[in-house]
Amino acid sequence: MPNPTHARHAHATLAAVFLSALQPFSLSAFSSWSLSSPDGKSLIAVTLDPASGALAYEVRRDGKLLIQKSPLGLRRDDQTFDTALAFETQTPVETRRETYELFSGNVTRVDHPLNHTSLVFHNNNDNHHRLIIDLAASNEGVAFRYRFPDPEPAKSKTSPTRVILAELTGFSLPPAARGWMQPYHMPNNGASTPAYEDFYFRVTPGDPPPKSRAQPAGWAFPALFTVPAAGWLLLTESSGDSAATYCGCHLDLDPPAKSALYRIAFPTQNEGTKNITYPNTPEPRHSLPWTLPWRVIILGATAADIAMSTLVTDLAPPSRIADTSWIHPGRASWSWWFHAGKENANDGCEKHFDEYSDFAATMGWEYTLFDAGWYKPAVNMPARARHALDQKVAPLAWFAAGGFHTPESRKKNLDKMTAAGVRGIKVDFWCSDRQESIAAMQALFEEAAARHINVNLHGCTLPRGWHRTWPNYLTAEAVLGAETYMFDKHYTQKAAELNTLLPFTRNVAGPMDYTPVACSPKKHPRTTTAAHELATALIFNSGIIHYADSPGYFKTLPAPVLKILRDAPARWDETRILLADPGRLVVYARRSAETWYIAGINGTDKPQPLTLDLTPYAQYPARLQVTEAPAPLMQVAAAPVPPSAQWACKLPPRGGFILRLDKK
Repeated sequence: MPNPTHARHAHATLAAVFLSALQPFSLSAFSSWSLSSPDGKSLIAVTLDPASGALAYEVRRDGKLLIQKSPLGLRRDDQTFDTALAFETQTPVETRRETYELFSGNVTRVDHPLNHTSLVFHNNNDNHHRLIIDLAASNEGVAFRYRFPDPEPAKSKTSPTRVILAELTGFSLPPAARGWMQPYHMPNNGASTPAYEDFYFRVTPGDPPPKSRAQPAGWAFPALFTVPAAGWLLLTESSGDSAATYCGCHLDLDPPAKSALYRIAFPTQNEGTKNITYPNTPEPRHSLPWTLPWRVIILGATAADIAMSTLVTDLAPPSRIADTSWIHPGRASWSWWFHAGKENANDGCEKHFDEYSDFAATMGWEYTLFDAGWYKPAVNMPARARHALDQKVAPLAWFAAGGFHTPESRKKNLDKMTAAGVRGIKVDFWCSDRQESIAAMQALFEEAAARHINVNLHGCTLPRGWHRTWPNYLTAEAVLGAETYMFDKHYTQKAAELNTLLPFTRNVAGPMDYTPVACSPKKHPRTTTAAHELATALIFNSGIIHYADSPGYFKTLPAPVLKILRDAPARWDETRILLADPGRLVVYARRSAETWYIAGINGTDKPQPLTLDLTPYAQYPARLQVTEAPAPLMQVAAAPVPPSAQWACKLPPRGGFILRLDKK
């Protein structure tokens, strides 16, 4: 596998042209600068008001406005950069080609050109402190970030650590925009929030977040919008070079519930990982010079364009792992979902863990996960790990995040797992976007990589491009996944719609540990069909797919369906999105070697007629369909399909299907 390290710089070329005001704002008195994407479709323009010295920007695609004039600026503890700014210079346009590999995603081999430039301003304080705004424009969208390029003056008597008191960045959507947003949660003492685990709600610009699964503290990234006759956009962020020096951010209204302007917001005052003490307030702080995260605006003509974007990782640093040959995406058996909540469930962990290891071996899956209970002395986890390894199945182990916040605790736990033969860890209940938590995650990726250990974060923040920089970061939760059938009565009615939104929202940000195929009954009855559940395993992206149900359930499925689950990988050679209607209908086509899998799900409670054009797959005449059975909640039917130019069905309410297409 090619090593992507330093690919960004190795492929960079410098265009000997300077930016000009290609698309000035209507107020001609304003100074303005703009940057277009290589294909000329995406454009970000920045203006400086000469009267107030305030900065603003807007975003267009194909000349159509998607982000209205919106504010830029920051307030630092020692300086302000919101008004009284003056322009100094701009850098030449630089085209950088981002060439790298991802271990999870719709696109696993990336080769994208991005145009870059930087605008340099200074404030009008005595020392004229500089602020740089970096602009990036891709065929998939635009982004910007702030930089403080100058070190603290050597003779300064103030603290060398600076604090961002407020980031004034805003996103103003056109009034006609309609979207889907997820509430960001107030903390509950590190028990479960904030963790990006809620539904996406249909919104118009300015709608306040509802009280859903917890008290809201604003809106979470990512946020999906469509503007009629203009296109689609997704708002999110990429840490870029600031992964350990800034907090994770979310959105809030300015002022709350009275404006359609969404502002960047920092973590709430009391959020944090349980049993971890934080000496500082949650505002980000660091010494100078200082680079801040990218504010990312993914653009597209269709929702499928949004889902296929890799702009979040295009803006991330290259891989810091020189040899990635030991990193293997794969499938995992997982005992916790089926056995949790049952009487004496943990008493039988030793038996369950071995049973699930054996089942993973039978299915040809690469992993098995030892979740809650492995740490009981009676389980003898090293023996369980040896049993899995003897079956050529790599064991994974669950931990609480509190055990990974300090160098000492990380080393202790990682060394223990290395000695036991564990090949990956699932670290749960971070419950924080604080800078300290983000820094602990980055340290975990690095120290785990040194031991050839993969990482899965749970109860956690949103991925922000980190899976490019640390390819051993194979998946993360930050999603309201299938385990919610145990906890939330509302999930049973909302799951189908949510599943058709996730490819265009959460999964764009990075790999998603949804834990699909949770068919066996739990506390809150499921209304999606078994075919719907199976199809999600082929639609959602995750570097490790944790199949949620039991060996006993899987063995009730028809043999051709089990063969699909044996053969369908976690990492695909090619992906096409055939139908993309967020909240209603999604159809993906995925190729692994010489086999195509086409999977679709209905997000509504009404049947949806569906006709697929199969002429692009004419050389794959051996065809099988997996659809609803007479008992659709638990069973599926598998049947051969004669070669044809089209495939048609009436997709049942909350239903799904899979087509397998082979050459022979």
